[in-house]
Amino acid sequence: MSMKIQKNKPSRCHLTAFLKQLTASRLFIQNFLFIMGSMTFMFLCFALFIYRQSANILKNEFTASSRYRLEVTAQAIDNHLMDMRYIAATLATNKMVQAFFAYPEPGLIYDEFYGRVQENLRAYVNGYSSIDSIYLYSGASDTILTANERTSLSYFSDMNWKAHFSDAPEDFTFFFRAKNDAYPYVLCIMKQLLINGHDAAIVINLNLGNLSHLTEVRSDPYQEIFLVSDDGNILFRHHQREIVEPLETIPELSAFSSNANTFSTLIDDGTNPFTYAQVHSEDYAWSYITITHLQEYTSMLSANRAMFSALFFALFCAILLIAFLFGMRSVKPIRNLLALLKNPQDTLSRELYNDKEICYIADQITSYIQQNQMLSDELTARLNLLNETRLLALQSQINPHFLFNTLNTIHIQESEALGYDHKIPRITLTLSRLLRYAIESTDLVSLETELNFTKMYVSILQERYGNNLNVIYDIRQETLNARVPKLFIQPVIENAIFHGLAESMDEHSTLSLSCCREDALCVVRVSDNGAGMSTETLEHLRSALTNISSVKGSIGLKNTVARMHLLYGEDFSLSIDSTPGKGSTFTLRFPFICYGK
Repeated sequence: MSMKIQKNKPSRCHLTAFLKQLTASRLFIQNFLFIMGSMTFMFLCFALFIYRQSANILKNEFTASSRYRLEVTAQAIDNHLMDMRYIAATLATNKMVQAFFAYPEPGLIYDEFYGRVQENLRAYVNGYSSIDSIYLYSGASDTILTANERTSLSYFSDMNWKAHFSDAPEDFTFFFRAKNDAYPYVLCIMKQLLINGHDAAIVINLNLGNLSHLTEVRSDPYQEIFLVSDDGNILFRHHQREIVEPLETIPELSAFSSNANTFSTLIDDGTNPFTYAQVHSEDYAWSYITITHLQEYTSMLSANRAMFSALFFALFCAILLIAFLFGMRSVKPIRNLLALLKNPQDTLSRELYNDKEICYIADQITSYIQQNQMLSDELTARLNLLNETRLLALQSQINPHFLFNTLNTIHIQESEALGYDHKIPRITLTLSRLLRYAIESTDLVSLETELNFTKMYVSILQERYGNNLNVIYDIRQETLNARVPKLFIQPVIENAIFHGLAESMDEHSTLSLSCCREDALCVVRVSDNGAGMSTETLEHLRSALTNISSVKGSIGLKNTVARMHLLYGEDFSLSIDSTPGKGSTFTLRFPFICYGK
């Protein structure tokens, strides 16, 4: 036991001395506090952002779900009312119903007339649980016919629907009323008719409380559904006390808007959050509204708060540890330097310090200097090449604006002399457009623009060679928005025609141009079936195009390769394949960069 105590004492002393050194170091304290504060602030902002985002996601999910379910319910109810209108229209065209409306005693015309009509009415009433009753009113006989009785209008108890008769009958009339001036509250669909100068009507009474689509919503204890008219009155709700109730009866309906077609929102007063969804009927003057109380939303928010607190506590502990470790690491070079200054004779400490710190830094600086020198040499070479290219371009220009204006004047003169449909003015206009494209200040264009002007250039060559030059284009749609230097395809096509096809031009001579994507590269390929090149000529051309340090003697392929290397660097490549007697293929590959980015 005494031996263990003696061994533990030095380690405790070293640990105590080490901690005292750290706490006495101002650099360690500054770094520790800075790292801890920065990371705490960063993670706190991140956690708050995640919490807010999760709350917004929950809110959007609940509101979208409520709105979607209400839209489905509203559409189903509107469709059901359309079915009721169809039933009324069907009854109006029924010959026996028409006879009931037209004659005082239709029973003299048909056998068992009233029983057959009532059987038809019972079929509709029993077939739809929402139909409370159907009335057929005949002004000719002043009689009411229902599914169960036939009686004179003066003895019929439920008469308040007749107050909605008008002198100018409309197709359909919809109104809410109390049956027998008491209960139930029904939605009345009335089709008023005028038969042989007598009023007639088909009245369908719908008990919305029995409508399956509303029953499904009402079965949810946390959800309520309402029908609210455009003037702000409640037409239907669960436990309705009056046929029409003011909007203030239900405080949750304060969000009602008569100008909104469809919307939903989450209202949280801190104690009882709920979603308010409103959908206006497509055919009728009322809106469908659902109020959904969100106990589940409240529990999820509580779970999110608990998770946020636990996450913040765990992150804070991790931040303390990370700040301590980084603080120690930041003062370690200073401590090694102080140790070396305290004891310069300590060769072991100096050797470790030199190897791990100074030698590494010196090697890195040397490496950076060498790297910078290489980059500087390469930049100088490219600048010289760029200046030489620009000089050659300037030397090759002969007042392009003067030529452009002159060509326009020639085109006008040709058009007046030969007619606007003659090919010579057309060729002159195409050449003028090419020249204007060449002298524009924009260096980079979309591949689609470059292809359009390339086709103009090829069309001039086709006029030159007549029908002997066939051109095939294979352009993929996804490459048209690539950013490319202008006039980079024209020299390749010119080389293919003048050095590959021109010597043996006939009706089989074909030039192919294709553009496609290969992963992150744009590939432009120009092929011909001309004379091709021998192995020696092909190798000489490859060698000449590989060495782009000078473009003297050519502003064709070499100029194109130089421009592409200046723009894309090592990411650009040009491959040439050729077979004597079969033709050549030039393939340019460069990074696909979307035009406008």
